Amino acid sequence: MAEKRKRFTTEFWIFAGALLLLFSVFLWRQFYGFNKNDEIFYISTVYRFFQGDAMLVDEWNNVQLFAFITYPLYCFIRFFQNSNEGIVLIFRIVYLIFQASVAVYCFCRMKSAGWIRILPALYYFITTPYNINSLSYNTLAFGFVLLSFVTVACTETPKIFDFIVLGFFMAGAVLANPYAVLLFLIYGAVCVVVSLISSVRKQRQSRQRSVSPAAVETESSGRICGQATIQVPEALRFKNYLFVCLGAFLIFVLFVLFVFSRGTFEEILECITYIVMDSERQKSFWEKFVRYFIRIHRYYRIPLYMTGLLLLLWLADRGKKIPSSLYLVLIFSATIPSILYYGFFWEMVGINYMLIPLAFAGFISYLITEDRNRKLFYGWYLPGLFYTLLAHFATNTGIYTVSASYMIPSAVSIIFIGKAVGEQKKTVWLRTFAIALFSVQFAAGIYQRIFYVWGDDHLPYLTRTLSEGPLKGIRTSEENEKLYEDVLMDLKEVPVTSADRLLVIGIAPWMYLSTEAECAAYSTWEISETDPLIPVYYEIRREKLPTVVYFYEYEESILETETASYFMDQGFEPVRMRRGILLLNQDSAAG
Repeated sequence: MAEKRKRFTTEFWIFAGALLLLFSVFLWRQFYGFNKNDEIFYISTVYRFFQGDAMLVDEWNNVQLFAFITYPLYCFIRFFQNSNEGIVLIFRIVYLIFQASVAVYCFCRMKSAGWIRILPALYYFITTPYNINSLSYNTLAFGFVLLSFVTVACTETPKIFDFIVLGFFMAGAVLANPYAVLLFLIYGAVCVVVSLISSVRKQRQSRQRSVSPAAVETESSGRICGQATIQVPEALRFKNYLFVCLGAFLIFVLFVLFVFSRGTFEEILECITYIVMDSERQKSFWEKFVRYFIRIHRYYRIPLYMTGLLLLLWLADRGKKIPSSLYLVLIFSATIPSILYYGFFWEMVGINYMLIPLAFAGFISYLITEDRNRKLFYGWYLPGLFYTLLAHFATNTGIYTVSASYMIPSAVSIIFIGKAVGEQKKTVWLRTFAIALFSVQFAAGIYQRIFYVWGDDHLPYLTRTLSEGPLKGIRTSEENEKLYEDVLMDLKEVPVTSADRLLVIGIAPWMYLSTEAECAAYSTWEISETDPLIPVYYEIRREKLPTVVYFYEYEESILETETASYFMDQGFEPVRMRRGILLLNQDSAAG
């Protein structure tokens, strides 16, 4: 017992030391990069709800539900400060804490995996979609889905509390990505089927026992009249699934209370059509389905073909004459170059692309392992692959989000690889090959996490520190610093106050965070000067008609667009500013 406790303590300190080191490095990295679009859209969405806007009524972006999760965090931050000064940096730090918490939870739950559990927990920690370090619908969905799978597959003797917590995690995943509800429903369907099969077999065995006294003698050996006694895993018992539903229902109740505290059922019905009509994501089911596989094939031909070939060999080799080490050598040889290429030589979002190859190696490693962990395979790996398909359906970014979501099956692949290599006791050199694979994966991930910058210049050119506003403390390029300061000055000179309603035309959600003005847009994401939803939104939400309209990009031709005409016909007057064009209502508090 003392030896076991010592081994656990050693694992813990190694994990804790590595996590602390990475946390420190990534904390330093959080100060770099001005992401003008995605990252600040996540914060500006929750900010409008903090100001009092109604979810599913005033906001029409179809990813808005994730803000229900970040809303209490934002309120907690604003409890200590009365403005958005430095809010972007604060949210980056909160995200880092969230990541560390998920990694610690996974490490603690994967106790049965032994030393190898250090790696999948840290693997999650070094990955983040697009290297956007913020609580978004992507990062929250991936985190909660991972927590759900780890809870299901790695808890040896789950209790009622574990299933309730699982319900919390699954509810969080659904709020971040509504398509994740399919995981919840399929899990329930599996529990129902398994419970029905178990019930039928128990009834059959009971009848056989009543007519066959000899059955009693064989029951102790685990078989009754030729049929094995059914042992249903706790995670698949329907009664336990009901506790999962209870946990999810508690979150659902809070969500409903929040939504209906701001808007009515009639208002939601009036707006819901426009929320779900997102043209960016409107593709047919079969087109989305087929494109998923086409994209995997396009970017990962070598590991894909090697996996297919090894699968055929494994199926054909009934006598298992092909050594397992050969499978591992071949799949590692196909996987490592892909990770190297996307991790160090691919210029566009390599931090996402490099996550897929490890899943191929994990699949083959599972197949050739003698003592397979079916619980991990069916409770984590396969559902994880299915979620990557759901992520594809939920977005219009194609392989970008798909590859990022492969963090989930790739994390458990590390355990499969470690198990398969550990069984090859006579092939000691194979461990060196596996260490090389893991080293490349982690080195590439850390490299990408530090040096890849989404939406800004390369890291060495981020030399200017922003000194005010929502991005206070962030280091960016000289060009972006000038842009940022010009826009802030524009908003101050008008001035735009809390009595105003602001609409920004263009992709500049950070402008909403730069003022206390009410958001007058149907979404803080991109609204173009030709957007047909603008007049529709103000027809339905008349009280949202802006007092200030800011065209983010200055062009004289903008004043000839239908959007500009729509506002000028209502008495708005154009004003040329440093960076863009303002349309001011004559009755505006700003005027």
